[in-house]
Amino acid sequence: MGVNLHEKLSALRSKNTTSAHQDLLDGFKILLNAPSDGERILQNLFASEGGQEALHFDALDTNRIYHISDIKKLCVDYRLRFLDSKRFNGTFPSEALDAVKDFEATQGREIKGFKMIAPAGMFKLAEKDKDPLLFVPMGGGYHYLLAKWGNDLHPLRKALVYPFRDFESLMKTVFGFCLAVALLFPESLIRGPKDTGTILHLRVIFFFWMVFSTGAMTALYGFSRMKNFNANLWKSNYLD
Repeated sequence: MGVNLHEKLSALRSKNTTSAHQDLLDGFKILLNAPSDGERILQNLFASEGGQEALHFDALDTNRIYHISDIKKLCVDYRLRFLDSKRFNGTFPSEALDAVKDFEATQGREIKGFKMIAPAGMFKLAEKDKDPLLFVPMGGGYHYLLAKWGNDLHPLRKALVYPFRDFESLMKTVFGFCLAVALLFPESLIRGPKDTGTILHLRVIFFFWMVFSTGAMTALYGFSRMKNFNANLWKSNYLD
């Protein structure tokens, strides 16, 4: 007669106390019902209001600590937003979740305060390329960089959004553009048949005409499309 392995295995199990198996079963139930670290971290990220965290400074990498003044300059230069992670409308990749998990392990505690740097289009704003950065507020105006992901910003983004930094940058752009056009415009198109002045005088007149016309078009079209400057938007929860 053959050996029934199932019966033999059951017989071996019956020799052990049932309480141990019940404890094991209860443990599995707890693990199955409890949220994973990834789910917990995601919940914290999408609910965070950017509260300050009391961190153990000995476990921090000083190269990842940034002051709010540096963050503001970056956001103004590249027309980005620095907001609570709960307003982030993108996805958090595995490397971001792993970074948070590793950081919590080094700190020995759960982290719930998160801030994000990203273009406005990646945030859920009131009324409604990407290269987001994830930070933990440390207090005193300092923030700790946890992770970055996505593709780098376009190399020309800083130059393209330069006119929108503030009013001074916009005026510099208008004057620079008008000066370049006035200097490079062909003399044959500037000088009329009855003009007797020097070309320098004509270019000066043409320059001021360009400033007036370009400034008018900027005020009419530019401000209707771009309602605010980077310096006022970098921490705003609202659309432009």
